[in-house]
Amino acid sequence: MQKTYMSWLAIVVILLVIVTGCAKQNTVNSRSEVKSDRVITDMAGRQVTIPQNIQKVYPMSPVEAVLLYTIDPELLAGWGYHMGADQSDYILPAYRNLPVIPWLNRGSVGNVEEVIKIQPDVILMVNDITKVNKEYADELQQLTKIPVVMLNKEMTQMEGTYLLAGKLFNREARVAKLATYCRDTIGMVQEKKALLANRKPVTVYYAEGRRGLETEPRGSWHAEIIEFVGGTNVADPGLPSSGNIGRSPVSLEQVMVWNPEVILIGYFRDGESSSFPAIMDDKAWQGIQAVRDKRVYEIPTGPFNWFDRPPAVSRLIGIRWVANLLYPDVYPFEFRSEVKRFYSLFYQYQLSEQELDKLADRTQRQ
Repeated sequence: MQKTYMSWLAIVVILLVIVTGCAKQNTVNSRSEVKSDRVITDMAGRQVTIPQNIQKVYPMSPVEAVLLYTIDPELLAGWGYHMGADQSDYILPAYRNLPVIPWLNRGSVGNVEEVIKIQPDVILMVNDITKVNKEYADELQQLTKIPVVMLNKEMTQMEGTYLLAGKLFNREARVAKLATYCRDTIGMVQEKKALLANRKPVTVYYAEGRRGLETEPRGSWHAEIIEFVGGTNVADPGLPSSGNIGRSPVSLEQVMVWNPEVILIGYFRDGESSSFPAIMDDKAWQGIQAVRDKRVYEIPTGPFNWFDRPPAVSRLIGIRWVANLLYPDVYPFEFRSEVKRFYSLFYQYQLSEQELDKLADRTQRQ
């Protein structure tokens, strides 16, 4: 009897060990599945180990923040600035007051520490694919112990940027629609530019600053849309910059010598107003062809600038708009329907007729 009891006890103990072991193994496997990583190759050719499911992303600048917002605003760790009313009006209400987080750049050690505190799953870097930027991505990854993924900022590479971002964030279905719009926009311009081969390019002055007497010279990415759609930026290369933000100061006399056929007005600094009234009302500007012909246009800024600052995906609608301003017979553009489509697709925001009126105010032919 004692032997039988001991035998049964041994069997029970063995079964408990087996069951407990299986349970532990299942728990380990379950945790492994949750924490399992994957390796992707980013657009700089870097192999980066990232979490299977990414829930929070740190954007290194406004460029990345806009990209993330268009893909899935839930991914955003925060904005890097307080939005003005002209921006937040077009942002979905739930995301207007996200935390203001520090931007990252080389030398901002304090900011690196703040980023670590945020504990993002990934740091996103959208920039030119250069050796310097790749080295910085590697350095940042080593400092923070957070994976840094590089995507291409180049305007003509936006389709590829979106497609890789879709894989990165497991949002392929959503991103496929955005990538198609990128491909169609860039492809339309590249295809139709051949029709301009025998034409004299339309000359354009990009007016920045309160008085419209700051600009970006030819070759600057700040004004690259002008040349991309077949226009000529009148500002000569080599103009002295006013600092790390670009914006070269020029004189009104110089603008008069350039005598542009079109003037595009941009502004972005806190508290800075558009130079549109100053240009249109100042007698000194009236001798310039663009002013005489009333071909002076204010670049929309809500929620993100269509042309510049930041050089984000919002430039897609800017490309279509500027192309039509310069060559309306080559690049058709139905302002209201196309802008409504773009905002719905990228920002998931349905524009009202009043909001369309506001965006159209100084952007269409006078």
